[in-house]
Amino acid sequence: MNNGKVLVADDDAFIRKLLNEFLSFYEYNVECVGSGEDALRLIETGHYDILITDYMMPGINGAELIRQIRNQNLSLPIIGISGSVDEKDFLSAGANFFMPKPLELTELKYAIERIFLL
Repeated sequence: MNNGKVLVADDDAFIRKLLNEFLSFYEYNVECVGSGEDALRLIETGHYDILITDYMMPGINGAELIRQIRNQNLSLPIIGISGSVDEKDFLSAGANFFMPKPLELTELKYAIERIFLL
């Protein structure tokens, strides 16, 4: 049983549903939000083991979300996902990993497992 708590921030409802179902299957506790602002609000009030964030979202984008989190909580592991920007945009903001869309779900699972082993 895993029970790690994962926060997914993506404005695409299909991606949120897909990741929620996929990660829940592996017994992660998953919460999903559609904006960077909602993700920040949840991070400020709760504990998460991993954040998975898209880049293109209304309001603050994924890189700005990561920068704001890094200013508050340096230890939260973050996986950036995007089909429109490359990994340097996420990694320079402070993400631990980057995965291009369309996502390879088995690769995402391995990245999450590596984070939990660190």
